[in-house]
Amino acid sequence: MTVFRSTAQPERARRGTLLSAGAGSADRSWRQGRLLAQEGQWAGAEKAFSRATVAAPQDALYWTNLANAKRHLGDFEGAVDVARQALALAPTDPTALQVLGESLGRLHRYGQAAEAFASLEASGHAVPGAMLQHACMLRDQMRPHEAVPVLLRALALQPHLVRAHALLADVLRSMGLKGEAVECMRTVLALEPGHLEALSHLSFEKRHLCDWGGWDEDLAQIRAALDLLPCGARVAPRAAATLGLLSLPLSPVQHLAAARGEARLAQVDVQPLPALTFTGPESHQTSREAAPARVRLGWLSFDLREHPVAQLLVQTWEEIDRTRFEVVLYSTGPDDGSVLRSRVQAAADQFVDLRGMSDQQAAERIRADGVQLLVDLNGHTRGQRMGILARRPAPVQAAYLGYPGSTGADFIDYVIGDPLVTPLQDAGHYSEKIAQLPLCLQPNGRWRPLPQPMTRAAAGLPAQAFVICAFNHPYKISPQVFDIWCAVLREAPSAVLWLKRPHTAVQEKVTQEAAARGVAPAQLVFADTVSYADHFSRLALADVFADTWPYNAHTTASDALWAGVPVVTRGGDTYASRVATSVLQAAGLGDLAFQEPADYLLALRAMAADPALLAPYRAHLQQQRDVLPLFDCARHTQELQALFLRMVQRWQQGLAAEHLVADASGPSTPCVSLFPPATA
Repeated sequence: MTVFRSTAQPERARRGTLLSAGAGSADRSWRQGRLLAQEGQWAGAEKAFSRATVAAPQDALYWTNLANAKRHLGDFEGAVDVARQALALAPTDPTALQVLGESLGRLHRYGQAAEAFASLEASGHAVPGAMLQHACMLRDQMRPHEAVPVLLRALALQPHLVRAHALLADVLRSMGLKGEAVECMRTVLALEPGHLEALSHLSFEKRHLCDWGGWDEDLAQIRAALDLLPCGARVAPRAAATLGLLSLPLSPVQHLAAARGEARLAQVDVQPLPALTFTGPESHQTSREAAPARVRLGWLSFDLREHPVAQLLVQTWEEIDRTRFEVVLYSTGPDDGSVLRSRVQAAADQFVDLRGMSDQQAAERIRADGVQLLVDLNGHTRGQRMGILARRPAPVQAAYLGYPGSTGADFIDYVIGDPLVTPLQDAGHYSEKIAQLPLCLQPNGRWRPLPQPMTRAAAGLPAQAFVICAFNHPYKISPQVFDIWCAVLREAPSAVLWLKRPHTAVQEKVTQEAAARGVAPAQLVFADTVSYADHFSRLALADVFADTWPYNAHTTASDALWAGVPVVTRGGDTYASRVATSVLQAAGLGDLAFQEPADYLLALRAMAADPALLAPYRAHLQQQRDVLPLFDCARHTQELQALFLRMVQRWQQGLAAEHLVADASGPSTPCVSLFPPATA
């Protein structure tokens, strides 16, 4: 996601009117405030402007300046109140409207902020920077169709506004206009050649289209831009669109450099809350509850709704030992009204909606709640609130599950993984300390719907075909992976490749790419969106699931295994490229995880030539579903709790965060497997 930052419109000129005697002191205070503001002394400016409003409460100018000072000080609630006071006196004051809009945006009150920016433009003040913020608010409200005309008007006034072209690309992609989004990013690069964020986004948008033209050139430019970034921990703030980079064959060092720059953006002008020192149970007394004996776990997420993160974790939250832990869920995203949202809320001891709070307010709320360990489930994904974590609301902070890589943030103590996904020898590729679960980092339960009888015809599949399922998102499919799939299809004319149905233009592009590799259109089948329950019944019809790399299937892989479908994957040297291997090991099918593309190809070829080879794998998954460690949520929860206690106990003992290696003597037991484990 493209990040945009701006400041309020410059202060409008002082009206050239004669001052009454009563207004003289107000004018002097105002002038003093202006001088202090010009020197960046906003606390002093706020006091001076406040004196001006007391001396002349009917002068909107003084209220506007006071609102602007409060905005600079991070008092966004105060800025909103004061800006509204100014607007009560001067309803079309452009500076007051802009301060109001920006302050409401910083409070994540996107609808009200959009109204303020719309009023600014309606009053005859077309300010491109403010229009850009207006479009951001509409985008964040999932109102892309309204954001487009705002951005086009801004670009008509300032055609070289790079951030507007970048935001337009993001908005168009969300509308399904992926080709148009690509052209917008090309414009950004024409204006700023070598711009890392634009290079990342352009590559990402093209991969959403399965447009692999210029793959090598794009990759070389991104690598060159990343190699120019400093390697040390204290890098300059810089957006890099790190999520899109995870599906490119980059080195762990390059991924970390990109993440560090992104994390530093969240720390700009941020003052962390005072550090907490453990002095015994009484140190956790809060105004809400006295001396809790349990460890208070906070979980921060935009995705506490119908989303893979909530699907994976909901049973864990339900099963956490409430005699030892208290679960507080902090939601920063929308309430989708789903059954899963209700279940997530019921699983928490406290469920706190942080929407409408600034990062500072949210951090202060978490601190007041006495959270000892805060688990971030977003990282650098859409809806992230890294600014909350940058304020250090909890004494121990960990990253888990939502972002498959290092956050690059020095304000996050631990990254939670496992011995396969985050081996200790890779510690130098993480800004966090590695904290390992004994077997598999991915939480899974047995509450997923069981596959029900369904015919292949009902799913649009040929009855006698060998079905290779590849339900990963298009952006994860690299040309190298597609080459292998097509090689298998050419040698097995009765085989079909089963993909998620993408946008029509993408489907046409995939069909063209397959034809260029000698594969007939009839060997491609596209699956429509179905209900969650029907998804598993349909998935069970596949013979094998073919994974992608360097960004594996994660939840999608465990979904396939739950449906009884073997997964063939290839591991790599990054977190994102090792999750499917970890999942397979926990399912007892570790020998289906390969290290070399040639071995991956040979396995799929052999299966397509002799589908009977898959029978023992399918039988294993179907017969052992209820005992496989992968789906043993109680076991995983015990392991996670033990890891959390180790983190908190280090803080309680006054010790710094350190790598926490998986304890083989803990509750974990060796994974049952019918086959030899894959080479690590």
